[in-house]
Amino acid sequence: GRCPWLYELAYRWGNSQGGSLWMRGLINRSLAWLGGSYLRSVKPDAVLATHATPAGIMCYYKEKHPEVFLGAVVTDFTVHKWWLCEGVDTYFVADARLKEKITVPAQVEAYGIPVRQELQGDNYCSCRASYGWKQEERVCLIMGGGEGLLPMEEMLAALTAAHIQGLRLVAITGHNEKLAHRLRQRFAGHTTRSGSGANPVEVYGFRQDVPQMLAGADMIITKAGGLTCAEVLASGLELVLYKPLPGQEQGNASFLQAHYAANVCQSLDDLVAAVGRMVNEARPVEPQEPLGNPLAAEQICTFVLQKLAARAIV
Repeated sequence: GRCPWLYELAYRWGNSQGGSLWMRGLINRSLAWLGGSYLRSVKPDAVLATHATPAGIMCYYKEKHPEVFLGAVVTDFTVHKWWLCEGVDTYFVADARLKEKITVPAQVEAYGIPVRQELQGDNYCSCRASYGWKQEERVCLIMGGGEGLLPMEEMLAALTAAHIQGLRLVAITGHNEKLAHRLRQRFAGHTTRSGSGANPVEVYGFRQDVPQMLAGADMIITKAGGLTCAEVLASGLELVLYKPLPGQEQGNASFLQAHYAANVCQSLDDLVAAVGRMVNEARPVEPQEPLGNPLAAEQICTFVLQKLAARAIV
């Protein structure tokens, strides 16, 4: 996040049709040669690659071992051209509308991005009760600040200053305990008043129960990483993306804004307006169905096992 223009330049060059593909080939061939002895000792029947580079390495390995099943699990809501290489048997993409991005000969399935099993089955009302969150409140999580990718202190300052009635803010800083301590000193236990309403602020560091927090919250402010967004969609929260970085994050944000009603905010003013709008919207009478697929990992594994079984029969 320190030099986004440089990352954008590298991403755009890497995603060009021809310019960077020789570099990809050089890197992948070199790594395939370096890892060849390990692969030959393991003799895998199937490989699932969740990054473009290992997918490319395995494509070269498959030139001499065509019996290996190679699956490529694209963990973004966009497809970088470095993913595209002949030798992949099946691409697993986040959404059926991304199938057209796969322009090499391969089967393409759209199960969604794999997420943790813990995201399945938690009840909205019971999770809220366990944290003491009131049913009439709208709970907004803020996540992604532990690595310095979100200005969490500025966000909390702007949102509490806006006095949005009925809003509870829950900041999770991950392993960044210094940030958590600073936020607690400034915000935790502090309640800003707006008429008869209040904006309580809770601050946490690393939590093991994030899936339960996602299940009980109403909305989340976070970065536009593919896995994070997949977990949010699988949990059924309203999604607010703040200043997506050039490259995959911008691609994810554009797709999610167009097809999943994500809010993309480029300033604190935009952020306050988006949160205020969501808080004031009428709640659905019935719980919202998740837009993501919490069973994606299980379904991908079942698909691969079926492919291997079919090959064994043949």
